[in-house]
Amino acid sequence: MISRLMGIWRLSASLAAKSVLVAFVMFSASGISAQQDDPDRPHISHRTEPIPQDEPSLSSPTSVPIHTTPGIPIGDGLELPSHGHVWAREDFEGRAQLVQLKFVTTEVNSHTTSNFLKTQAAPFVYKPKRSIEIAGARANVRLHDPSASIYIRGYAISASDDAADAPETSTHMDLTLVKIESKKDRRIVSTIAFTQITGKAARSNQIIAATIEQLGNSEWQKVTPNEPLPPGEYALMCLPRGQNLFSGRVFDFAIDPKAPANAKAITPSR
Repeated sequence: MISRLMGIWRLSASLAAKSVLVAFVMFSASGISAQQDDPDRPHISHRTEPIPQDEPSLSSPTSVPIHTTPGIPIGDGLELPSHGHVWAREDFEGRAQLVQLKFVTTEVNSHTTSNFLKTQAAPFVYKPKRSIEIAGARANVRLHDPSASIYIRGYAISASDDAADAPETSTHMDLTLVKIESKKDRRIVSTIAFTQITGKAARSNQIIAATIEQLGNSEWQKVTPNEPLPPGEYALMCLPRGQNLFSGRVFDFAIDPKAPANAKAITPSR
């Protein structure tokens, strides 16, 4: 009887040990899989610094206090309103109007599969890329006037003499107008390529030459493209000098002469 009990005990202990071993193997395998699927784990460009997604943007005002100073005339019977921070001024059907622009959040597309395959095909030659994108192929705000100008309130970011001296690796930001590329259900704001060996970043944007001017002593700035804008998708953003940085939020719009009227556009009161 005792020998039978001892046999049963040995069998139970053996089964328990096997169960622990199986559990340990499964746990280790899941840990390895989790490491491989971890998006923060270095893959191709192990020297590349991660792209911060919380960089200061147009949606984050500077320490300069924001005053409510409506009633600033900008011509054709229009006055800048007290609400909203970004407004576009355009002519529509022979009448001047103001259309509010609102920010959208950008996303990072790491192109993991494409980068891996192309890097294997051309090691040390191909530059892995990431793209900064906006969801949706079209902006909700569609302006009609190629010569539209944009007014932005409460931000001290503008082209200055000090900006020219800022290195390309700094976090200094420039108020920038960019043309963005529409692809299927996404819009590409910029593309960042990384050198595999050094991890050095190079960002590409379709920057639109524009003039930025202060409106008197107010908190308003006016952004005017130097040339009429051709039809397409655009964005106003704070563009960091650091090539591996980007703006987390942008103000998007389109130039679309055939678009219907924008809802809630402000027209002259007289």
